[in-house]
Amino acid sequence: MADDGTWPSIASHGLMSTRALVNLFDPPEDIRRSLLEQVRRTSTTLNHPSYGTVVVRDQGPLKFLDRCLTTGTTPQDFLNELNGRVFFWLSRDRLERLLNGRRYRSRPQTVIHVDTGRLLRVYGDRVQLAPYNTGSMHVPTAPKRGADVFVDLDSYPYESWRKKRGLRQDAVVELTVPDAVPDIADLVVRVERWVAGRPTEILFPVS
Repeated sequence: MADDGTWPSIASHGLMSTRALVNLFDPPEDIRRSLLEQVRRTSTTLNHPSYGTVVVRDQGPLKFLDRCLTTGTTPQDFLNELNGRVFFWLSRDRLERLLNGRRYRSRPQTVIHVDTGRLLRVYGDRVQLAPYNTGSMHVPTAPKRGADVFVDLDSYPYESWRKKRGLRQDAVVELTVPDAVPDIADLVVRVERWVAGRPTEILFPVS
């Protein structure tokens, strides 16, 4: 899921983490710090003469970051983890809940469908999974987490989470790739424009 209108840039430059985007667009130091060293309360638009325009989304759901971290994990530690990754939803149901939520349903969004098999063949040794929406701490009782919430694909305790949550809940919530997926265009099955929580236009493949 990405900001409306960003598919041409993503197809050209890849799907990038916030830190990778900031490094590429090289904004002034004060803007860089505001994007990477504190919780982003608002979205920020970056402009570059060669790379165009990109929107760095806010981190509003990190409302209770200070209260939901494991012992020994600092807020900056966790922000570094979030800002250094590309995130994928594994469940269409979770995607649709987010798209129909208050934060996003009033604005068009770009939804990128990726071939998971192809993604894993290329990035399987870098992929890490998480059992939560790791960027959501909108209530103080959210499960505590630290940098170790992201677990390598081969080490992820899938059966343990399946047993704990049962068949009606997801044993894995997020798939992440550190830094960037520069060849994302080669892994995409379909790209859609969603308006008011439903797909309205196919952006790729172009018929």
